[in-house]
Amino acid sequence: MIFEEKGSVEIVAVARSLNGMSDRITTMIEGRTRMLRGVSHDLRTPLTRLRLRVERGCVGELRDMLLTDISRIDSLLRESLRYLRDDHNRETVETVDLASMLQTICSEFSDIGHNVSYRGPNRLPARFKPVAITRAVNNLCENAVKFGSSVEISLGVVAEAVVIEVTDDGPGIPEALRSRVLEPFYKIDAARSVNSTGFGLGLSIVSEIVQGHAGTLELLERQPHGLIVRLKIPLRH
Repeated sequence: MIFEEKGSVEIVAVARSLNGMSDRITTMIEGRTRMLRGVSHDLRTPLTRLRLRVERGCVGELRDMLLTDISRIDSLLRESLRYLRDDHNRETVETVDLASMLQTICSEFSDIGHNVSYRGPNRLPARFKPVAITRAVNNLCENAVKFGSSVEISLGVVAEAVVIEVTDDGPGIPEALRSRVLEPFYKIDAARSVNSTGFGLGLSIVSEIVQGHAGTLELLERQPHGLIVRLKIPLRH
């Protein structure tokens, strides 16, 4: 946000000071992001060498345990790099068929054995950032299939806005924690985080993508159990 430097001497001085502070904060955040991105990227090479050495030099149970830990670290690095890459802020808006996109996501999850279905129109053209929206729905589906046996993606239009819902039949998220799980690195120490090895960035990425489309994200309770994640994004013409 840039404050207009107009008005009395005092107002101009305050606006200039606030703009300077904003620039310093932006520069600091960008610098730390670049540093973290570089560290995460550079760790991939020694990790690959370590995996090769374990595969060649270890046997039996020790080998399996080490490879499991290496895979977990590799997964965490990939997740952090995806978060720090921030591609969705640089992507351009274009006309896409949302219905076809969501049906493709369902098919991809079904192909690897998950029960993910689609409900909605066969075609719905709209202007969005296609890679970002695909990433958001993929993240939601990845979370949903971890904790539920059945997942549904639905699509509709309500009051000049597209509504995408990802519904699962898992344990759900307690109402008191639904705003917290949208924060980066926050993970619930309960049923939904069992067997989870990530940093807790999936929902925060979805939240950023939705905000970048001037939309809203809601986490709702599903009866008799489960979670409904609702994305409401204004139509772009």
